[in-house]
Amino acid sequence: MLKSLGRHGERPAHIHYFVSAPGHQHLTTQINLAGDPYTFDDFAFATREELVVPAERIEDPAEIAKRELDGPFAQVVFDVELAQTDAAELQVRHARPRAKEDEHDLASQLAGTAKV
Repeated sequence: MLKSLGRHGERPAHIHYFVSAPGHQHLTTQINLAGDPYTFDDFAFATREELVVPAERIEDPAEIAKRELDGPFAQVVFDVELAQTDAAELQVRHARPRAKEDEHDLASQLAGTAKV
């Protein structure tokens, strides 16, 4: 169907976030990694300029060892600001039917309730 519309079905590299804090509205968002060829050509139209962040490649052996990794890695910095609310129903992840429900999905959904 997308091909018939002259579109592709590719998504840019992105990371989803579910962020909650008492007294604040739950936030579901994503960041898009700068430099991906599909960053501004997302078939889902989910790219927003303010959600595009550069990844910094870290090759310093001390930084790699500090994180107990086996080699170079990339890191991104992204600040999140939550809106305050007294409405309890807005402070939790929206419960909606999921296309796939299994133990892994349940663990992912429960991650939104983790205390940081």
